[in-house]
Amino acid sequence: MQLSNIIEIGFLMGLLGSVHCVGMCGPLVMALPIAQKTPTQKWAALTFYHIGKMTSYALLGIFFGLIGSQFPFYVFQQNLSIVIGIIMLVYVLYVFVFKSNKMLRLDFLYKPIVSQLGKLFKQKNIFAFLLIGFLNGLLPCGMVYLALTSALATQNLMQGGLFMLLFGLGTMPALLMVAVGGQYMSLVFRQKLQNLLPVFIFGMGVLLIARGMNLGIPYLSPNVGIGNAVISCHN
Repeated sequence: MQLSNIIEIGFLMGLLGSVHCVGMCGPLVMALPIAQKTPTQKWAALTFYHIGKMTSYALLGIFFGLIGSQFPFYVFQQNLSIVIGIIMLVYVLYVFVFKSNKMLRLDFLYKPIVSQLGKLFKQKNIFAFLLIGFLNGLLPCGMVYLALTSALATQNLMQGGLFMLLFGLGTMPALLMVAVGGQYMSLVFRQKLQNLLPVFIFGMGVLLIARGMNLGIPYLSPNVGIGNAVISCHN
């Protein structure tokens, strides 16, 4: 899969996922201990937080990409845009239509993380925000599960890591707005954003499937082979 396509899909998924982050991670971001810091210190702390979070995402992406590389389903790699689009549609049906709450939680792993986060929130060292972001990236999240499934479908450890890195980058703008002006974001507004999430994910899933089909429709489904691998052998 081309680098530009990994950047496009990963970042857009993160951008859409940030709608979910505003509702779910927003309270944690607004609770970051930056109120008493200078403007420079605040931005440094937020930068460290997001670097830590993207690092954990990238490492998870490398791990899942490596696992995916062990499966001989080369059609996934050749039609990755379509595969990821289908994954997004299945996610919408599973979570929002059938309203299944049977998401992987592994509470025995997450309780120590939450405990450690509580300790880090009490530290005044600005570098603690790096660890806060890293641990936050390991907490249970449906959108992260969706992105990791897509990283698995890349069947490549570097592409999986890059995909998750771009996913994390895509979540930054909304979370920065929450951190800086979260007090102006009412709970009702965040809930409205949450209600729009399945619409956004479903729309992007349909778009990715259409683009992967190379229908020759300008902008919507151009015949450029997004997500398709062309293999040629010369003797």
